[in-house]
Amino acid sequence: MKTMGWARLRPVKPLMRGGCLWSGALLALGIPAAAAFAQLELDAQLGRSQIVFPSKDCPACNLTGAELPGADLSGANLKEAILRQANLQAADLSRAILNLADLRGANLSGSEQAGAFLWEADLAQANLQQADLTGANLQVANLSGADLRRAILTRADLTGAKLHNADLRGADLRGAFLEGADLTGALYNAQTRLDPAFNPRAWGMVFVRD
Repeated sequence: MKTMGWARLRPVKPLMRGGCLWSGALLALGIPAAAAFAQLELDAQLGRSQIVFPSKDCPACNLTGAELPGADLSGANLKEAILRQANLQAADLSRAILNLADLRGANLSGSEQAGAFLWEADLAQANLQQADLTGANLQVANLSGADLRRAILTRADLTGAKLHNADLRGADLRGAFLEGADLTGALYNAQTRLDPAFNPRAWGMVFVRD
């Protein structure tokens, strides 16, 4: 498993949290690179915040619990990366490659994922509230139990995707490709936008009055 590469170093003010130095400050303090990278991986696994954002190419990296809110990862190659429970709130993942990535339980609320490649990605129980997934490739992705309230899924390819028990209240699914998708138990409401010919009840979806 690779450690995360780091883009450009820039001055970082050392910060403390619970008596522990944040990993992003290590490089700025002159700690040897190998030790710094090891600490960065450990911090990711422990869910500590990182100040220096990762480089954009890190396939199969282990970033379990990483704190990357607002990170610019547009076009990043994160194929098969492990991002379980990671905080990617409001991150820019547009056109990013996340095929086969493990994003179970990740916080992707408010993230920009237009045109992203999420083929067979595992997004079970992920928070995708208000995420923009316009035109994203989510073929055979696992979105079981995911929170997709007010998410934008227009023209997204959800062919064969698992959306069992997902929350789609207020989501925009107009123009989405849903052939072979599993929507049984998925929640929708009057604000959910669907194509006129789409019959949600026939797909096993559950209407919620709220």
